[in-house]
Amino acid sequence: MVVSKNKQPKIRVLFSYISSRKLPILISIFYFVIVLVLLLNRFWQYEVFYYDHGYAERAAYQVAHLQNPTWDRDGRVSIFTDHVYPSLLLLFAPFYWIWNSYLTPVVILAVLWAAIPLIAYEIGFALKINKFMLYSLMFAFLFFIGTQNAIIFFLKDISVSIPFFLLLLLAILKRKIKLYYLLLLLNLGFKETITVTTISLGIGLILFYDRSFRKHAVATIIISVVYGLFISRIFVPFVIFKSYGHLQSYGFNPDLIPNPLYYLYNLFNTPQKRETIITSLSTFGFLPIFTPLGFLLVLQDYAQRFVLIQANSPLRQGLNLHYNISLAALCFFGSLLAVSKLQTKKYYKKLIYIHAVLIIIGVIIMHRFIYHGPFGLLYNKDFFKITKNMKFMDDFVNKIPKNGKIMTQNNLAVRFTHNDLYILSSKNYVEQIQPDVVAMDFRPGQNINNYWPMTTEKMIALAQDLKENENYNSLLNEEYRYIFIKK
Repeated sequence: MVVSKNKQPKIRVLFSYISSRKLPILISIFYFVIVLVLLLNRFWQYEVFYYDHGYAERAAYQVAHLQNPTWDRDGRVSIFTDHVYPSLLLLFAPFYWIWNSYLTPVVILAVLWAAIPLIAYEIGFALKINKFMLYSLMFAFLFFIGTQNAIIFFLKDISVSIPFFLLLLLAILKRKIKLYYLLLLLNLGFKETITVTTISLGIGLILFYDRSFRKHAVATIIISVVYGLFISRIFVPFVIFKSYGHLQSYGFNPDLIPNPLYYLYNLFNTPQKRETIITSLSTFGFLPIFTPLGFLLVLQDYAQRFVLIQANSPLRQGLNLHYNISLAALCFFGSLLAVSKLQTKKYYKKLIYIHAVLIIIGVIIMHRFIYHGPFGLLYNKDFFKITKNMKFMDDFVNKIPKNGKIMTQNNLAVRFTHNDLYILSSKNYVEQIQPDVVAMDFRPGQNINNYWPMTTEKMIALAQDLKENENYNSLLNEEYRYIFIKK
């Protein structure tokens, strides 16, 4: 085959890039493998849920088939009554045209996560960071307990946005202005609360970055404010009204109170908040606090979760949820900014390698001995034995008819998101929807998330009611597992 002359330089550039990035590429490949193996096995073990993976996956599948994206929340309503993430839907939908499978988003997620190390390296390279310190901070980012916990939440808006947010930061450093604005709009489309982050980024760029970028920083703030107000004040209230027939406040509007002490108090007022702050900063060697732009971005992330939105909710405070992935990205970027300044100081040049080693040791200790991160499953033989032993669950799912309205529980529902799916939530909801199929599995010892929003006791009572219901026959009737078919 003869390669045209105009293509030869591009090929040379590609091979030159690959040759100069061998280690970051190997890290990305390694990360792809461990993420994919972890997610596939958890999927096969029925450890992935309709809330939160399933409803986003269903919405992307519907968009791929030119349908209105909906989810089951007190009836079939628009997916945008919860969060607004057109970027996620448009990103994932085309892949269903290639491979129409429940595993499609799992593979794409692994690819996106694998891109993070390479982009992270490019940011550090642009800032001319000491290579050993750069790799230690990449290690902290990739193996931070918050990052690991975000990965096992599967398809989440904020998680999917991270590679593109890192690209946004890289575009700033590279002065790729057109690409910057494209990435800004793309990031805003992943979740409406990202507007707080981009507004903070704009403020930080005005105060602490190159003056020549100020007009773009101001534009960033204006675009973010306009988008945020449109989504929270107009779009979502309209969608809620169309879905439920009445007006109600949007649940993710910031809680604005004219009392500075209120915000300061709510940053630290629970042990969970203090643990998240100390663990995240210590994972990155406390470097983010040594740069004003980095510290501002990290602080706004704490403020979003601890103060501005549902300040008293324990669901947003800890290290065990997907919210920490944005915190990990901001801590990583703040650390790089700090090192870019500190490494010019004589005293820090003598300490940088010691500091980098301490960061690596700290990450290992927190992963292995304190928090027992999910990646630890990959070197646990019993983890893979569980996958082999799940054939009985596959047999159960295969017996569930896929015609008509299907109602089942949180963990089983991800196998039916491409059908007319409803979630088991109460006896009244069964009576309201009148499903054609009801399937439930309440064997003892399961993850309680498998039943949510039901409980074991409610499922036992519901199974007894359906046994006595003259409108349903039992297709499967075991001690803990049932399939009911509407007559």
